[in-house]
Amino acid sequence: MYPWLWVWSPQVHFPWSGSVAQSIEPNTTWFYNMIPPVSGDAGIEAQVFQLASYGTQLGQITDVLLDIVKETENLSPKALESLKELQTLKTKIEVIKKRSAQPAKLE
Repeated sequence: MYPWLWVWSPQVHFPWSGSVAQSIEPNTTWFYNMIPPVSGDAGIEAQVFQLASYGTQLGQITDVLLDIVKETENLSPKALESLKELQTLKTKIEVIKKRSAQPAKLE
């Protein structure tokens, strides 16, 4: 039961007088929170990303696409131009991967 003067009891909060509990768990969901709801389920995206990153997925798609195109003879000029750009891009990515895989030289 409350005392009869509880209405007039002051509640003063000075700095550092409150709870000092703090959550220090890192927030790692920021990436998946940026996925718009119309694009899909962020939970599913997180699970798929744990299996293979977007770069891995795109690399596999690129490899399959370039192999399929080798068997195709009738490509439009626009498709041929895009194919050359894709092959150039794949070559540049491979160079970046090799460069980053080499150990750094200490001088």
